[in-house]
Amino acid sequence: MRHMRGSRDCLACRQWEHFAWPRTTAACPFRMDKKDSQLDSDPSMVARMSILEEWQHPDWRFTPCTSNSWPFSPDIVTFEARRAIGQLVRTLGEGMDPPGLDSSEVEPVLRYIRAARDLERIIVVVRHDLVAEARARGLTWEAIGKSEGTGRTAAHNAHKAGLSAGRWDQLKNEALVSWMARQAVKPHPLPEEVASDLDRVSPLERLEYIAQQAMQTLSEIDGLVARAQSDPGNALAVLEGPCRRIERAMKAVALDHVMWGALAGWPGEPETVDQVDYHAPTAYLMHAMRLLLFALLHAPEENSAEPDQYRSFLAWAGQAYASVLLILERPDVGNAVPAPD
Repeated sequence: MRHMRGSRDCLACRQWEHFAWPRTTAACPFRMDKKDSQLDSDPSMVARMSILEEWQHPDWRFTPCTSNSWPFSPDIVTFEARRAIGQLVRTLGEGMDPPGLDSSEVEPVLRYIRAARDLERIIVVVRHDLVAEARARGLTWEAIGKSEGTGRTAAHNAHKAGLSAGRWDQLKNEALVSWMARQAVKPHPLPEEVASDLDRVSPLERLEYIAQQAMQTLSEIDGLVARAQSDPGNALAVLEGPCRRIERAMKAVALDHVMWGALAGWPGEPETVDQVDYHAPTAYLMHAMRLLLFALLHAPEENSAEPDQYRSFLAWAGQAYASVLLILERPDVGNAVPAPD
């Protein structure tokens, strides 16, 4: 028998009401039959059950939670891991739905499972990055192995290939963006080509403008690329104007020190104490600004006549704008930005 969530007769339903994930109106995933009540009097029966039987049993153990404080753990590493999972789910939302399932079929906890898997996968990449840095600093394989909880030989075998050329290029660009951001926040004269765009335009208006530009650009990228591909002889004329417009819009936001200061000064306030666990609007707003700088690194060179440079820039701009929109849609970020007067 399957109960609809909220049934007073279903113990699992009552527990689910206190679970950490956002609730939906889907059918309760737990079964509760009165004949199973004998487990209450004989807890050892649970230990004798097979994995499959325990999974199907309504007393399958999980982590009840009465608030958004699921990240809490006396183990600080677990706290940070849970917080990272929750932040990824809050940024991507339904984008964390497991493939092959309609949104209506997805219990929110499945998004957390997928986020945990995706973070586990990317951690392997980040470890390779860190080992490459350690080797560049002259550290021995023995010291690296100790850090990984293995040994010299195991560490060497796992990381001896080093970084691929593509990964190395991306890390160099990330480091360059970090340097550019440090320069962008300092008071400085604006580039002549964008100075007029910023005249008497508030940072809030520019933030709204970049969001509109992001939606417009994402809707036209595929069409631009298709037109250029169908008419190779005219590809430069098709791509150059839109790419320069996108570049100009990004510069009007990402190169202005007033904009950086305004975003850093809009931290907002969480409504409840538990929301603090996931409340980091400044970090996400700064990340959005760096994404624009990262896309600008791939802007075509001045007077470039290479259509491939414009195609590449459109791809990077599309990635940056898609992430910026996801960031601006986060509740903590949206609530931190003041409403227009």
